[in-house]
Amino acid sequence: MEDMQRAITYRQILIANAPTGSGKTDASLSAAISCAIEQNLDVFFLTPKISQHRIAMEVVRGIEKKYSLGLRAVDMVGRSHCCIDDSLRGLDSEGLLSACIKKRQKCECPYFGNARGYNRREETKADARFRKLLEGYGSGKSHHELIEQGRGEQCCPYEWLLKLASESRVVVADYHHIMLPNIRDIFLMKIRKRIENSIIIVDEAHNLSSRVRSSLSRNASTFLFARMSKEMRHLGLDAGPVEDEFRVWCDGILDGERERVVSGESFVSFLGRFGLDIEEAQQRLEDAGLAFVEETGRKSACLRLARFISEWPEGDESSVRILRKDKGHFFLSKRMLDPSGATRILNECAASILMSGTMHPLEMHRDILGLAQERTEMKSYPSPFPSENIVNIITEDLTTRYSRRGMEEYGAIASKLDAIVSRTPGGTAIFFPSYPVMDAVSPLMQSRGLILQRPMMKPHDIRKVLRDFRNGGVLLGVQGGSLSEGVDYSEGEIKTVVIVGVALEEMGLESRALIDYYDSKFGRGWDYGYLYPGTIKALQAAGRARRKEADRVAVVYMDERFKWNKYNWILSRDERTVLTVNPEDAVSEFWKC
Repeated sequence: MEDMQRAITYRQILIANAPTGSGKTDASLSAAISCAIEQNLDVFFLTPKISQHRIAMEVVRGIEKKYSLGLRAVDMVGRSHCCIDDSLRGLDSEGLLSACIKKRQKCECPYFGNARGYNRREETKADARFRKLLEGYGSGKSHHELIEQGRGEQCCPYEWLLKLASESRVVVADYHHIMLPNIRDIFLMKIRKRIENSIIIVDEAHNLSSRVRSSLSRNASTFLFARMSKEMRHLGLDAGPVEDEFRVWCDGILDGERERVVSGESFVSFLGRFGLDIEEAQQRLEDAGLAFVEETGRKSACLRLARFISEWPEGDESSVRILRKDKGHFFLSKRMLDPSGATRILNECAASILMSGTMHPLEMHRDILGLAQERTEMKSYPSPFPSENIVNIITEDLTTRYSRRGMEEYGAIASKLDAIVSRTPGGTAIFFPSYPVMDAVSPLMQSRGLILQRPMMKPHDIRKVLRDFRNGGVLLGVQGGSLSEGVDYSEGEIKTVVIVGVALEEMGLESRALIDYYDSKFGRGWDYGYLYPGTIKALQAAGRARRKEADRVAVVYMDERFKWNKYNWILSRDERTVLTVNPEDAVSEFWKC
């Protein structure tokens, strides 16, 4: 807390690596709020997931309850999470935003009218409603509470959140509110705040670069073209043979290869086959997409394709365009390699804190995010937890390396997992490097009550998985997923956590492009672009089981690579490490059962 306060006071950037469960949220918000009040600054607490907003809001409410500072915080989420207009339900964020803009422009949204007003008389009434809301708001409410209140009073919850943000000292928000330029500039203008007068706290900051890269990347596919053609036909418009032509173009580019890097001009020339330039194609698709949303109330592929086309020409050596074929379908993507164009905004704020339990190596995050070296302080903190309460167990004879993958290896892994589950007096959580590996191993396990994570699970699905796990199941998830990073297992649910394999990305064209890019920029391409990001996922998953000082946990690294120097840097030298071919015996010895 003292380091954070000093960094904020002297307007620095602090990269803090501190163990999971050591109180980073409490420390950072306490320091930031103290300095913000003294220096008349605002505080933004940014997280990668909405589910992580709750803890930050609880900290702010706790500080206000104890010290009566007149402190107010807002739980800021995107417009698509707040809309109470049933006619727009089911749209994706892009479709909803387009439809929302159109409704507001035509003064057809009553919820916006009640929250903001379309004329001076309505604005006065809307302001009176908001002042009444503010009277009972206290130091902060969750966005769920605001949505329910907005539904009851027929007022747009998102517009309320924007108003609350303009009158709050602390804004709890998602990365994209500040890190994505096209969102940040409009957002800050609406809430009347300036980046240079703000303290930025980035939670789970090891995720920041990959999240920003993903958010700035765009994809199109044969699925998207097929849906676009179907929408056009629904509207009575002629899409022409665009879907078939796209397949022909893809086949010609790949010429039998699985994936290839393509130029920006190549796709522009494809559009030229239909007598359209980029601007004309984008405009026609936008018009059709808005008409489809208005008529059906469903999300639009035309709008998604319009956005893809509009952003396709942008970019330089910091992005790579890849065409790939998989199971008979084609996927065209523009993948961003460098997040620093967006994240360098942290150099302009009053001060910032980037924190995580897995920020090693610190220099990598500073370099990749483009943080000013002369202003950035980096510090790693030791674990406050008793070292005798943890054991790290490395299984020597198993691996998920591509050269060893197969039924024999998967069967051996499944057998060891069953043995570990049977020797653990409580919950066991198992995190795999990918869904395909999990799906190959899990059917071979004999343990009862297996609970599997699935791709793209909704919040209510995640909650059900966690309920089932706490009721005695065995949790199976993936490294880097929501169950291995965003969830707080604060009740000691996990006694043994197993990390199956190293979650390295498949060595495809994007991985090679990232390695080459970071090699040319930093001379550390292999480390920054491949090795460290995959290994950090294992460290993050291992930290899920240790949340309080009294927690005891056995961590099994089920891959012989974890004894190699380029992977074992994630293990603390202060903790006991066991190398064995029988991890179940080491687990049994630790738990004495």
